[in-house]
Amino acid sequence: MKFVGFKIIFIIALSLMGSVVNSEETSDFRLPTNFKPVSYELNVVTHLEDKFMFEGVVCIRMICVGATDTIVLHSTSLNIDTKSVVVANGGENVIPVSSVSFDPDKELMHVKSTVNFKPCDEYLLTIPFTGNLTDDSVGYFRRNYVDKESNQTRWLAITYFEPLGARRAFPCWDEPGYKATFKIRLSHKKGLTSISNMKFMNQINCPSNSDYVVDEFEESPPMSTYLLVYMVSDFVYTEADSENDQVKYRIICKKDLANKTEFAINLGPKALKYHEDYFDGKFPLHKQDMANIPDFPTDSMENWGLATFREGVLLIDLDVTKTVIVYDIARCITHELAHQWFGNLVTMKWWTSLWLNEGFAEYAGLRGVDFLFPESKYFQVQCVEFFLLALDFDSLQTADPLSVAIEKPDDIAPISLYPIMFTKGPILLHMMNTVLGEKTFKQGIRNYIRKYKFSNAEQDDLWSLLTEEAHRQGTLDKNLTVKQIMDTWTFQAGYPVLNVVRDYSAGTVILSQERYLSIKSNGTDNKTCWWIPINMTTSGDVNQTNATFWLNCENNNLTIPLANDNEWVIYNMQMTVLFRVFYDTRNWMGIICTLNDPTKYETIPTLNRVQLILDSLSFSQVGDMDYEITFQLLKYLKYEKDYTPWLAALTGWREIDYLLYRTPKHAVFQNNMRDMLSCMYSKFRNIDEKVNGYENINFKILVISRACEYQTKDCIQRVLDLFRKWMKSVDPDNNNIVPKDLKTIINCYAIQYGGADEWNFLWERFQRSNLTSEKNDMIYALGCSSIKALLLRYLNWSLDESIIPREYASAVLSPVMVNEAGFLVAKEFLYCKIADIYEYDQRQGNSLVEFVNNIASQMKTKEELKEFQSFIIKSSRYFKEPDLVINQITETINKNIEWTLKFYNKITNTV
Repeated sequence: MKFVGFKIIFIIALSLMGSVVNSEETSDFRLPTNFKPVSYELNVVTHLEDKFMFEGVVCIRMICVGATDTIVLHSTSLNIDTKSVVVANGGENVIPVSSVSFDPDKELMHVKSTVNFKPCDEYLLTIPFTGNLTDDSVGYFRRNYVDKESNQTRWLAITYFEPLGARRAFPCWDEPGYKATFKIRLSHKKGLTSISNMKFMNQINCPSNSDYVVDEFEESPPMSTYLLVYMVSDFVYTEADSENDQVKYRIICKKDLANKTEFAINLGPKALKYHEDYFDGKFPLHKQDMANIPDFPTDSMENWGLATFREGVLLIDLDVTKTVIVYDIARCITHELAHQWFGNLVTMKWWTSLWLNEGFAEYAGLRGVDFLFPESKYFQVQCVEFFLLALDFDSLQTADPLSVAIEKPDDIAPISLYPIMFTKGPILLHMMNTVLGEKTFKQGIRNYIRKYKFSNAEQDDLWSLLTEEAHRQGTLDKNLTVKQIMDTWTFQAGYPVLNVVRDYSAGTVILSQERYLSIKSNGTDNKTCWWIPINMTTSGDVNQTNATFWLNCENNNLTIPLANDNEWVIYNMQMTVLFRVFYDTRNWMGIICTLNDPTKYETIPTLNRVQLILDSLSFSQVGDMDYEITFQLLKYLKYEKDYTPWLAALTGWREIDYLLYRTPKHAVFQNNMRDMLSCMYSKFRNIDEKVNGYENINFKILVISRACEYQTKDCIQRVLDLFRKWMKSVDPDNNNIVPKDLKTIINCYAIQYGGADEWNFLWERFQRSNLTSEKNDMIYALGCSSIKALLLRYLNWSLDESIIPREYASAVLSPVMVNEAGFLVAKEFLYCKIADIYEYDQRQGNSLVEFVNNIASQMKTKEELKEFQSFIIKSSRYFKEPDLVINQITETINKNIEWTLKFYNKITNTV
């Protein structure tokens, strides 16, 4: 049978669900491979303010690839009239359907025929359906906003399908490996507009309802269901003046934000061109839209041809938005545009390779920003920040590998939230780019895109092509493959520490490796090993950066010659590989002598100074290195002029600072930190003095923030004076005298060291502001207060959408939890309100676990551990995986307990 026309949508009746298949009949939750979808015709009618529901028909053309009498596809949360499900063969003859049934546990729909389907034959499956537009954050759902002109609530409907949401919007083969073309028709009320992945073709009046119109879009190339998107709203668009007539580039947003599109509309086409050049392939679609969505469930989503962004992540006012945020938004845009090739044109076969999708897009995004803003040093700064995060996340025994085994549907959604994908992923790709060489790596990526475009691949396919190209160009030994190397980094958690032990009399160095863990256990299996590219420099040759050999599992103890016993040695030049390096004491002392010489410290490259700081602090924290040696090394900072070594040092100190919270020696530690920071604070103390450049702006923010945090009186007074001057201005909403790049820290420390007047003033500014980035700054700063009653009220407000809009609520928790005065308030709030937090968190889905982990990070006694474990056990119904949560918080708190017992007195005496 042919598709009988759009009119059928309007006569679909809301019906009863079919019978249910026993979920124990099949053990595998993956779709059977008997059918392959070829094309979808999807027709959806959206009813917003009157009904908040949708209805539709999907016609799926498919090929049978294995004899069977049953079609199995995904469907959940939909109402389907089982009697209206129709199957026809290629000759349009209707095939009798004996039953339509559902497996709710596996989210599957079974369409059983009275006859067998024949391999290689083509069939057409037609399914009418209806569903509700709810406040959920997956599938097809609704959002609202208040129109500034009319003060009326406006509604929109938007999809978010990654990873398992498409099946909630229409029946489909909802796995990334099932690519098909999509022909979309969207019907909606007149006065609204619709958009989808593909270019708009035409609009007709709906024959069955004179209040509705039908929008038709071009047919898509073959694509995965999770990349499909459509939206119905009253939004407007701004179109770029592009030299590329083949690709239209638009920003879609609320009418009152149309004047904030300048940055995104100018940057996008340039970023597209950068990616076209990098991938050596034209953008494969006729248009690229970017939509700004209020309260979108994630920062951004790379839907093909229509990327969607949470409000505040895409549109900015360059006059008031912080420079750091401007660069982060540039990265977000370039990240999502990189996906249009790596992820959309070539898509993973299964979710285990999601890290490669996200890791490469993040890596390409960093490179793109660096290209577009060549003076920024953005790539280098972000690599250091990612290094810091990955070293932290991946140091626990409970860490997950990048490529995660998926044993049930519930395992899929959390993968997309793993922070390690967005930090360790790009670091590993940067490692391969460095090891293979820029030319080889780029050509391998291009070969991969060409070979697998409009298709699916997995990480081994990329490794194979990179190996091929590296062997061709001679940048990798013929006996070695990229797969051998990368499997050790992606299929196992953690990272190594390279042990460097020198025999000075023999003139040799012995290298070995083991997994680095921030908590050492007698039961720890230290047989884990990695392929590590080894390069080194000495005080006699600081320019040597080429990888000279590999340390691997088969050759895990290497002895190599080193001629001069008077020279220090440093490994991992330019910090391109994710591992720590532990030297013997004599080598450390040689490095320290060079660092503490103002004429020589810069002979050690900046990024290696970063690693020396990170590693020394970390080894001291786990007891492998005396804190006295570490503090001798850190004394050199009085000469340091670069941002990233200071970032490394202050990040490491902050962890110690948190461990000393609520102890008698905390004030002593802060005194020492003030002294250490004084030289750099004197450089940046003038708050009103403007600095230029991404790195310098970050440097000033870091120094002033820590100076105020460590209670430097001059810093506190300058902050309060400036903030109170703003309070006295005639029109504070339109005359904010606080420098835009310092707003977050000025607001935060004015609230911390001020009182109720300062808090109430900033709260009023939050309510009046209509700029998302500005509201984000304020919502964070309000949690910096030292007044416990204010903090408790603030936390309670975060659960009331009428006071704090839901999209800002999750930002309330973070500053309160890291606030020394706020810890006990936050803990009691969690204990008393966990049911309310859980209920309110359903839309975002991960804030509760993050809340729990942050609370655990500040606990450091056995009594606190026992109390918190008991609380989690009693509250287990609020966690998907309570055992995992207990393991994580136990490991974190035990780490703090162990440090306190071993080092509390020692470090305070050393300080």
